[in-house]
Amino acid sequence: MGKYLEIVREEREMSEAVKKQRKKFAVQLTTGSKDVGKVKSAIMFASIAQCSGCDAVVFCVQDGADALVKGKIKEEGEIPPGLPTFEQRVEDALKVGVKFQLCEQVAVNRNLAKEDLIDGAEIVDGSHLITYALEYDGMLYF
Repeated sequence: MGKYLEIVREEREMSEAVKKQRKKFAVQLTTGSKDVGKVKSAIMFASIAQCSGCDAVVFCVQDGADALVKGKIKEEGEIPPGLPTFEQRVEDALKVGVKFQLCEQVAVNRNLAKEDLIDGAEIVDGSHLITYALEYDGMLYF
């Protein structure tokens, strides 16, 4: 019986350690300035994940690069009172710790350098997206 209790205690301690570990969550963003609503939703869900105990990253490919280029996304028309702008979504996401990454090949294809991107964004190779898909706890696609 003593060995059994020891095993149960070890499993309980391991469970507590696992609970304290932050989960990993990625958002793949392929949508750009043609659908600002989707871009804002992607950033919102990354922020929610970050605030829910996950380490969240928004990985931008193809038109998703628009979200990371300074001044590229312009919202048209009036935004209803109380709804955040694109810039507010990005600012809030950065404040809570969401990471923003641009696929390196997209940066090359669009002739983008780090200086062209919003503060805090980084250019990384595409293998990151494969890692996120295979190893992260959750992913969303916009």
